This record gives sequence, structure tokens and C-alpha cells, in this order.
Amino acid sequence: MTPQQIELWLEIQHRQMLALEKIADTLERLAPTNVPAPNYQYPLESFTRFNWESIGATVVTNDQYGAAVVSWRGKQFIRRSPSNKFGEAIWFSRCIGKDDSGENRYERLVTFKPISKVEVDPIPEKVTRLY
Repeated sequence: MTPQQIELWLEIQHRQMLALEKIADTLERLAPTNVPAPNYQYPLESFTRFNWESIGATVVTNDQYGAAVVSWRGKQFIRRSPSNKFGEAIWFSRCIGKDDSGENRYERLVTFKPISKVEVDPIPEKVTRLY
């Protein structure tokens, strides 16, 4: 093989490798998985400027409030916000089926809520003695 032929062959191999990587990435996104949504927790203030790529999600639909529908691992999660006693929060969830009583079951991808509302459990004394 001439040097030009070797260079051409290497270029073809490189392009094939890039194409295979793209195919693998697409298959990983499309393949059904049983991985539950993680329900990440972030401050409510970060919602409007949130970097969706940081959790592997992409924005599908926006509205005047920001992201309305996001996609994560090939599944779509819809923005929700309570107008009841549960307080201020925004979360993205999707229905995953029905429970035994026929009620919808949901999983959450991410929840944005005020930091001051986060409840932290105290560390038991028997644990604090160990450090």
C-alpha cells in the first residue's frame, strides 16, 4: 500500500468508528431500561437557568416559565407544580402505570424546591461518637 492508500484507509476506519459510536449512543438512549428516574433535588431558584445536560436530559418543549417537557433516557417527563398544601415546588414526572387500587403511579426525574424546606435528620449520638 502506498502512503496515500494507508492514509485513506485510516481515515475510513476513523469515520467508521465515529459512526459506530453514534449508533451505540442512539441505541443506549432508545433501549428500554428498568432504571428508575433518580428524583434529583435542586434549589427552586435554579429552575430557570438549570443545565439539563448535567443530568443527561434534553428539553423537548419550552413555555413562558421555562422547560415544560424534558426527555431522559428516551422517556418524557412533564413539569408539575402543586397548588395545594404541599408548598412551593416544581418537578418533572411521568406516569409509570397503576397501583393495585387503580391509582396512577409516578416517578420523578428532578424536583426543584426551596432549600429552606429541605428537612435534614439529626445524626444520632451513637454515630457522632464514632468520628
